[in-house]
Amino acid sequence: MKTCIAGLAMLLCFQNLTAQTKGKITAPQVPCNGTADAVDGIYTDHTNPKYGVNNLKGTAEEQGAMMKRLIAIEKLEEASRKDFKLTGCAARVSFSRRGNSNYGKYVYANYDYQLGVYAYVCHVTEHVPKIVDEYRTVVRVDVNPYIFRGTKAGGTGEFSINGQIRYEIPLEAKEGPGFENDRKNSPSKVSQYISESDMLANRSNDYKNKHADFLKIINGDGYVENWMNGSKYDKRGPGSYTWVDRRYLITKPGVPLLVPVSRKQYLEDMLEYLEIEKANFLYSHAKMVKDYANGTTDSAKKKMALLEQDKDAYPKIYEAKKAKLKDILATQKPEWLQKPAVVDNNNRTYDANKRLESLGKFYEAEDEYLSALYVLNPAYFTAPTGQTTKPVFMEIQFRYETGKDNGFSERLFNNFLKNFDMDGLKKMIQ
Repeated sequence: MKTCIAGLAMLLCFQNLTAQTKGKITAPQVPCNGTADAVDGIYTDHTNPKYGVNNLKGTAEEQGAMMKRLIAIEKLEEASRKDFKLTGCAARVSFSRRGNSNYGKYVYANYDYQLGVYAYVCHVTEHVPKIVDEYRTVVRVDVNPYIFRGTKAGGTGEFSINGQIRYEIPLEAKEGPGFENDRKNSPSKVSQYISESDMLANRSNDYKNKHADFLKIINGDGYVENWMNGSKYDKRGPGSYTWVDRRYLITKPGVPLLVPVSRKQYLEDMLEYLEIEKANFLYSHAKMVKDYANGTTDSAKKKMALLEQDKDAYPKIYEAKKAKLKDILATQKPEWLQKPAVVDNNNRTYDANKRLESLGKFYEAEDEYLSALYVLNPAYFTAPTGQTTKPVFMEIQFRYETGKDNGFSERLFNNFLKNFDMDGLKKMIQ
């Protein structure tokens, strides 16, 4: 950090805190020599108008319920620091609503608590503490967080018949006037798939324990970590800098968030998708024909010829896919059909005929080119019964730093590990 502030230009990295209710918040104006890590810290709760409540949108009833729960989370964090002295930083609380999270049939409010932690530095010429303008250490509790769905696997989505024209096929519903309504209210089953990789994105980059970390996430068991600089397996010396994003999921005990898609379910879902693909191919094809129909250039004429070939070829591909899916469902043994569906990703080929060849081929485990497919567990998510702000599950994020210039972050993290009341959060979802 000393090197960061050695030159005059780098002084722009730092600024005093901006206004709160009474006057201006500034770092303590006490002498420091090279480091301000031991200087008394500043804590501001959610009542601070600059860093406090900024986005709790919703009805008055929703706002009241969210505020009550977020203050309860804030009190848990404050209680964890009852015997802890904050030094070397300014810690600022804010609340916000991110929108809504759709869990299958049910919609819940998504909102969060945040404690942003801003480091002190010792000004190179004034020799008094200043406060860094951006935080790298942060504590968040995300209520009803978003779960990504839409894993393209096993031949869904874009494809090409002749290798020159790419058909962009929406997965969710048939295109046309009713597309947006159907996509929102009755999306296709394949568009709801979730892969292990998608669930771990920005949560864990531990490539040696990928599946184990996935199980931790969906079962709310322990924590996972995403190393923001390098890998946890990199060699580092004593006092080396690390920047790590740790995540915990707080879930209902004994009920996983996700359940695997069986081979049988996948094959049946693909039959549903096949009708969407057929309709959307015709829709996309008709649009391209309209674009090129009146063209007089050689390029336009070539495109029209290719489109005519594709129009003749696709029905054969459609019928072959349909027949293959039905045959597998009819001839495979029940125990084979009930195994988890692990299929090709879409990033290896867009060729429709090659996808037809791989249709119905399953693997044992997910890797870089294969997806183990999951869906939201219906037994976990239930109707909100009028309480859309009730926590269904929560995600804790603690992004922390270690190293000789980051004692404030390491101390705060260690105190969190020792004293934060996880059970207090668990009680909120029971």
